[in-house]
Amino acid sequence: MKPSFHTITHPSLGTKLLVLGIGLVLALALAFTWFNTKTQRNELQGVFNQQATALAFNIAVSSNSHLLEKDFAVVETLLLKANEFKDLYSATVISAEGKVLAQVLRDPDTQRLSARYDVGRLHVPKRDLQTQLFSNERYLTVIEPIESAGRLIGHVVLEFDLTPLQTRQSELIERNVLLAVILIFPAALALWLFIRKTILELNALTDFAQRMVKDQGIEQATSPTSRELAMLHHTLNWASVTLRKKNRALEAAKLKADKSNDLKSQFVANMSHEIRTPLNGILGLTEIILSNSALAEKPRRNLELIQLSAEHLLRVVNDILDFSKIDANCLDMDPQPFELRPNVQAMVKMVSSAYAKPHVATVLDIDPDVPNYLFGDCPRIMQVLNNLLSNALKFTQHGQVSLTIKTKQGTEKTQKSKSKIHFAVRDTGMGISESARTEIFKAFSQAEPGTARKYGGTGLGLTITQRLLELMNSRIHLWSEEGVGSEFSFTLELPIVEEQKTTDSEPLAVNMTLNNTPAAPEFGHASTGLRVLVAEDNMVNQTFISHVLTQLGISYRFADDGLAALQAVDQEKFDLVFMDMHMPNMGGLEACRAILAKPQHKNLPIVGLTADAIADTREACMSAGMREYISKPFKRSDIEAVLARLKFNVSPIPMQNFDHDKELLKTTIDMIAAEIPQLADDTEKQLLAENFPEAKRALHTLKGHCKLVGELAFADFIQQLENQLTQNQLPAAKSIEHLKTNLRVLQQRLRLLSQ
Repeated sequence: MKPSFHTITHPSLGTKLLVLGIGLVLALALAFTWFNTKTQRNELQGVFNQQATALAFNIAVSSNSHLLEKDFAVVETLLLKANEFKDLYSATVISAEGKVLAQVLRDPDTQRLSARYDVGRLHVPKRDLQTQLFSNERYLTVIEPIESAGRLIGHVVLEFDLTPLQTRQSELIERNVLLAVILIFPAALALWLFIRKTILELNALTDFAQRMVKDQGIEQATSPTSRELAMLHHTLNWASVTLRKKNRALEAAKLKADKSNDLKSQFVANMSHEIRTPLNGILGLTEIILSNSALAEKPRRNLELIQLSAEHLLRVVNDILDFSKIDANCLDMDPQPFELRPNVQAMVKMVSSAYAKPHVATVLDIDPDVPNYLFGDCPRIMQVLNNLLSNALKFTQHGQVSLTIKTKQGTEKTQKSKSKIHFAVRDTGMGISESARTEIFKAFSQAEPGTARKYGGTGLGLTITQRLLELMNSRIHLWSEEGVGSEFSFTLELPIVEEQKTTDSEPLAVNMTLNNTPAAPEFGHASTGLRVLVAEDNMVNQTFISHVLTQLGISYRFADDGLAALQAVDQEKFDLVFMDMHMPNMGGLEACRAILAKPQHKNLPIVGLTADAIADTREACMSAGMREYISKPFKRSDIEAVLARLKFNVSPIPMQNFDHDKELLKTTIDMIAAEIPQLADDTEKQLLAENFPEAKRALHTLKGHCKLVGELAFADFIQQLENQLTQNQLPAAKSIEHLKTNLRVLQQRLRLLSQ
């Protein structure tokens, strides 16, 4: 198996110690071998030199008298007697002037010395009375002086072959190396056994320490053999006992902190529900009353102040809830496809209206190159821009506040599916001091003391903004100069979404004539009546929802809890269910699961209504089987948006036609529903009799009823029939059948509304 990179780069301690120990043993063995070999070699060389020098001296002494007598034959005999010295290669006796007097050489075949006179004269480097030694790679030369009465009369020159000596020296080296190798193996084995024992003891202590960290360790009884490891073992035993005590204390503290955090989260969730629920009623009912064009100016101003105050309270609650999510690391992104320009324009319009000042202009500049259809968390992006823009407007008294959006320069061309978009909010306000530029991003902090009292705010806006941008892989940049203004900017890299081209489905054409004259287009159908169940236990919210559904022309029924909703869907057929999350007896999620578990209701659309801003609401609703969910407080537009996404077509009822009086509306639609069958019969009879004036009168009455209840498309269709009768043209049978069918649909819808 191929070793892992971790194993190669991080060898074990045992391996390191073993390599180090073997290295030291090898170094010591090599040093011993080198030193011992050098010493023994020097000793061999010294002995050899002494023997060679002694032989030369003896020959010099013995040949002294014979040289004086010039008896060179005897000298030669003396030289031949040195044959026993096997290393002697040649021996020569020369006169003081260098003349060869006697010479013997060793025959390479017989290996014996024999007389040979190759040269007549030898050169002696120094002609004195001292012994001289010269050597090269092959030979050792010894020159011994021959003297008589203190006078130099000649020299003995001996040449020794060093090959045998070098052979003995090589054998000596081989023996020493072999001895070192023999000694290394037991030494390495002994070292490995020692290290292995130490490593086993260290591993045991490591396992003990790991169990101790995992709170599984107890005091270890077996003590290591070495003093240091024994001290470490004692320390770990003491640490184990101490750590267990501290772990127990930490666990108790953690449980207490978790319980406190859970209580805080539950408290925040409860407060969210308890604050958002009445806010839903305040904002909703205020919106409904303000929609009455007949409302007097003074009550309208008072209601608008109530609306602004409630929206401000909602922003404060949202800031606190968002900060609680950040503190608990529960703030998640929910990226979806969105359209940038209309969302930014709506946000700027809302903020500039809320913080309008006579001497401050609000400028929105979106570069044409910025893609409009993007993929991201649009509500969170708008929240960031809202915070920055509202702060800029709040602290600017003169000049302008601008929001600039452009594509970031240097965007990689290879990433065609993404775009780096730069957002910058710049103002001409008071500016921010250098010392306060870091403080403003801290929770509950503002640039200067007294800012909250003068300008309001919780001091959480920039903290939330900074964290939101971090979750979107961005960061906020600040430029500011006191007395000049400030600029907050950030860059987001967002995927580009292809523009979804939607085409309204064209209605089927209905032939409006009998003859071959061109067919007139169909102007519309009567809206199908919707029956909606609203499971909501709060009376204020029931009142608001009832007004909204009435305005939208939707029939509804209330259930005070989940159990009542479960019973209602079994008693009556509903097209849609709005389900509050928190209700007595049975909650919304439980009721949703119970309803969808029944085969006859498995396709029933259920929309959650929740004021819970802490829990993971979207996932909880989707996992329970809900199609959509709406966060409280919500507006009529939120309900309309959900109905549109669920493909429900509605025709809102113009409540101004009934002085915004639900009772008057109920009375009127009861009357219209009762008249429709008679008017339909009269129209059909008069058309068959070709009594066009009477048929036109009945159609005119039907058209008025349709406009009164908001069925404008169907009213336009009836107007087309009137126009044909005015021209004395009989409508086609298909058109008459279309009229009768849609009148029945209209009557059914009105009867649902009157329930």
